[in-house]
Amino acid sequence: MSRIETSPLTKQVYEIIRKKIISREYVAGDKLDIQTLADTFGVSRSPVKDAINQLVHEGLIEVIPRKGTYVTEIKLTEFLEVLDARLMIERWAAEEIIDTITEEQIQIWDEIVKQMDALLEVTPFPFEEYSSLDMKFHKLLIEWAENSRVKEIYFSLNTHVSLSRVVYSTSLESTVIRHKDHWDLVEAMKNRDLPTFSKTLTKHINSLKVEAESHWDETINA
Repeated sequence: MSRIETSPLTKQVYEIIRKKIISREYVAGDKLDIQTLADTFGVSRSPVKDAINQLVHEGLIEVIPRKGTYVTEIKLTEFLEVLDARLMIERWAAEEIIDTITEEQIQIWDEIVKQMDALLEVTPFPFEEYSSLDMKFHKLLIEWAENSRVKEIYFSLNTHVSLSRVVYSTSLESTVIRHKDHWDLVEAMKNRDLPTFSKTLTKHINSLKVEAESHWDETINA
């Protein structure tokens, strides 16, 4: 492995470890030793500790007192419940803003989906970049509802990060199937059509649940 040579070190260490978890080079239950990681990357312990703290916040890593630092093991039932919570919050947010959303905000959504369109044509498929835009698309819906407590709850769910571990190995195929939902959500918002928006969002989230159930053992805790 090539050493990390430029700053900021924490961000680079964070991105490397995160990618290894998403791609399952580090699998659920693996123990991560801070000193070993520091030696591998050619850095001090400090940026590794900071990167680990960020990944703990995202739910990808857990620190067990008196035992060590591990890649988080996720239970399917818990993950499906989190998706249900995400659906509930996003539908609430849509109801809050559908009559007041501005043309500028809709245009922002439109541009994000266009960027996602372009990534579908890239080989190899840039999964991480697409996933980041997908996350931005959905988070904006919550931000525009302007409820700080709901926003805090939603962001703590970390469903996009966890889901990345589920769909990574079949990312292009599954992403193409779901991608049109984003355009349908934009169109429903433009038309102030809450029933269609809710129906499309429900279909979108349910497809994630189906994929999680289909691939769980081979992608999360394998």
